[in-house]
Amino acid sequence: MSYHIMLTRKISDIKGHLQIQVQVMDAATPQIIYFTLDELEKDDLPEDLKEYIRGIKSGIEEGRWHYSGKYK
Repeated sequence: MSYHIMLTRKISDIKGHLQIQVQVMDAATPQIIYFTLDELEKDDLPEDLKEYIRGIKSGIEEGRWHYSGKYK
């Protein structure tokens, strides 16, 4: 598998609803892919990326890779 999660962060849509944005590095085609968790149901993402994210989704929702923008 060529995907590696880099970070997640909470963003809000135009209506103010919070969503989790995920940033993933695809090492096979050197690129960074940005998407929100609700986009997993759409056909825009590769199926193997969807499987990777579904496998670690609970960790994402718990904030394991969350970046708040605050330095400590």
